[in-house]
Amino acid sequence: MDTVPGAAQVTGTYGRILAKGGHGVAPGKVSSEIHSASAGHLTEEVMAKPTRNWLNGIAAGLVLLYAAPVLGWYVAYSVVGDGYWLLALANAFAVYLFAPLPLAVLLAALARRRVAWIALLGVVALFGGLFGGDLIPPLPTARAGAEGPTLTVMTYNVLFTSPGAAPIASSITDADPDLIAFQELTPVLAGQLAQEIGARYPYRTPMHPECRAEVAVWSRHPLHVESVDPDVVCRVRSVVVALSGQAVRVVDVHGWPYTGFDRESVERSFGWREEQMALVVDLIEGQPEPSIVLGDLNATPLHEVYGALTEHLTDSFRQAGWGLGHTFPASGGRAWGLRYPARLVRIDHIFHSAGWTAEAARVGEWDGSSDHRPVVARLRLLDGGPDGARQRMGKGTN
Repeated sequence: MDTVPGAAQVTGTYGRILAKGGHGVAPGKVSSEIHSASAGHLTEEVMAKPTRNWLNGIAAGLVLLYAAPVLGWYVAYSVVGDGYWLLALANAFAVYLFAPLPLAVLLAALARRRVAWIALLGVVALFGGLFGGDLIPPLPTARAGAEGPTLTVMTYNVLFTSPGAAPIASSITDADPDLIAFQELTPVLAGQLAQEIGARYPYRTPMHPECRAEVAVWSRHPLHVESVDPDVVCRVRSVVVALSGQAVRVVDVHGWPYTGFDRESVERSFGWREEQMALVVDLIEGQPEPSIVLGDLNATPLHEVYGALTEHLTDSFRQAGWGLGHTFPASGGRAWGLRYPARLVRIDHIFHSAGWTAEAARVGEWDGSSDHRPVVARLRLLDGGPDGARQRMGKGTN
């Protein structure tokens, strides 16, 4: 068969046109067809380029539209903190600003624009700085001081309307803590729990008749109850616990709740919590005993009152836990006609002073009735406590 030399090596439209030259097609006609094919191919490319540019521009615009508010929030948060009531509310849920990040990465890859990648890298760096550490498994605890005694503690908001003690007692039994810091404990619930687990926790802070529901500390180890301001006795309780002959200070706190979501109510609630945490800091500052502060703070790690505590203490969950550690609400539900999922925020915390190290920390299982999940941490006293830790011990309160 006669063919145009080299046509077998030419593919596509030009190969087919050249092949025609071997079948009696005039060279002029072949040249014309090549010219037409070239023009058509260039036309397709010219038409496709604006389309790609348009899509790239839309993708880049979406990335910038996402990154600008996130970075803007952080600037406002850094400058104002909880000083403006709407921002204070938004700070509680700031982690969800980063939920679209995977989609934003795909859009940046589609955009192929430097400005999109720069904006996105700013958001990624911000997420890493604020929450990245929570997603990294904890390192093995250092063994220095490992001969010190351990204390497993639990903070547990049991909800004052809980119908019975059995599921709460079961949750406590499963976690097997040495010390429990209750919030919203009622006299009736305390009596029921005493029947269920009282023998395991013989040392307990007394209930106050003026408190409808209160904070309380139950312990396997002897404890001495310290006095606090009567105005806050239902929400702050300080005890000194005898742990293997060492004195350790434990402060149970229930942060003031949100009494409403209008400006006046939010500002009032945040102001009360600030005063409350200032009192907690006063209870531990300058004391000889190694300290533990735990409870339902009604504040997340991005709120200022949390930061006020971490200036003096270490977050046990962030040291030895893994994940975001969200504890509230314990289960999903419906509010204002909208459904919400479980575990939206982390407001239940355990903190420890420099005399301790956290070896393990986790969020406990839901008991089926409380609106919070408990938090449990195993703490080790590094060196037996600072000098003078054996002082100030009284008789255990039963």
